[in-house]
Amino acid sequence: MIFTNILLAFQLENYQIKRSLRFLYKHPRFWIFGSKRQKLQYTQKAKLLLGISIWFFVLDILASIFITSGILLIFSLLASILSLPLYFAVSCIIVTPLDRYLKKRIIKKAKAKLDNFPHLKIIAITGSFWKTTTKEVLHTILSEKYNILSTQGTKNTPLGISRLILDELSLKHHVFIVEMWAYIKWDIKELCDFVWPNISILTGITLQHLERFKTLDNIIDAKFEILECLWPKDFAVVDTSTEWVQRWLAEKPLDIGEIQTVERGLPYSYKENLWGIIFHIDGKKYETKLLSNYILQTFEICLRVAEHLGMKHSDFATAVTKVDFVEHRMQLIHNTDTGVYVIDDSFNGNIEWIESILDLMARAPFTGRKILIAGWVVELGDKTEEVHLKLGRQMSRVADKILLVDGPVWNTLKKWLSDAWYTWVNIHTYKTPLELHEDLKNIIQKGDMVVFQNDLPDNYL
Repeated sequence: MIFTNILLAFQLENYQIKRSLRFLYKHPRFWIFGSKRQKLQYTQKAKLLLGISIWFFVLDILASIFITSGILLIFSLLASILSLPLYFAVSCIIVTPLDRYLKKRIIKKAKAKLDNFPHLKIIAITGSFWKTTTKEVLHTILSEKYNILSTQGTKNTPLGISRLILDELSLKHHVFIVEMWAYIKWDIKELCDFVWPNISILTGITLQHLERFKTLDNIIDAKFEILECLWPKDFAVVDTSTEWVQRWLAEKPLDIGEIQTVERGLPYSYKENLWGIIFHIDGKKYETKLLSNYILQTFEICLRVAEHLGMKHSDFATAVTKVDFVEHRMQLIHNTDTGVYVIDDSFNGNIEWIESILDLMARAPFTGRKILIAGWVVELGDKTEEVHLKLGRQMSRVADKILLVDGPVWNTLKKWLSDAWYTWVNIHTYKTPLELHEDLKNIIQKGDMVVFQNDLPDNYL
């Protein structure tokens, strides 16, 4: 249905009117065919917007029928159909005051409940990448000793966190882990003012969402709000692998009880046949089934938090062995019938994770072919071509075949492959993701490694 498809586009863009309209008028096919991968969430807000928009459309059609006739009626009806996204935009404007009022009421109620847990350890996590992975790994490790509540999926808005607090937080919980997203400055501050963490984790900063933030300084300022909210007695762990983070820490000292830092460089090696990684922290050996070399920094972050909370090293070591793959984030799926190794990294779309995939493809002891279904990094603004030229050269060195889907950076993708002198015999191109997936059966052979990298939501295609 056209109405629900248009509403889905608004939902994918978090009801940001300008971005939603731009996507819909650039992709008219979406009005009719919608998405085969994302489904509309029928929240109260979505239902209200749908009802108001249909009401506007019906009134417009009736007015056209009664006021115009003949050729004018045809043009009027056509204009009404083409204006459908505008009805939803107006509906958003109408609903916003009520939406904000109801959200504030729920948030206020959740905050009042949270105030009744003075001894609860609240851990806030943000960064340009690894947020969800760090949250899931930390939840598993700390669960070895403590009762943990953590935010679920990507429901990291004040409203989503509030509902989790109201529905599930109880006196049995020792630790509350909150993953925090940000698209503009003050998003993190708003969340921190609400949950008031006493432990903060900054996983790292990259150019992700540069299009939204406009400048790298804005990204840094936004992410560091998670540290600025802490009190002098509180604790933080910061990934200082990038010079941007190092510079910010040096220029803006924080009044925090203790800041632990981690960075890249832990010694590691891949096991045979993609069975995991062996790595060392503080001279101690660990083994994990996870495959990303970047996960090692996550483990070190979790170790520092666990030590701060008084967790025994033996408990930590046991918990590391229990950490499972995070769904769609370098998740290994071995089909024993076909002998194909699938690495599902469809939910990761940043530079660091792509480089981690390429490191695995280059260094892991693996004798089969390596097939990369390559996506691209979105919202890089004027850095788009520069970043993809670099990644393209790296991809061409490790992949036996590269599969590409047409998209907004299509010309850049072709350019980075040609600049890398990658043979076009090993490149397969498709108009849609569905067309690519249907052709896989003609490409994959027994013993192949197939990497699904960054299966972008439809609003980025």
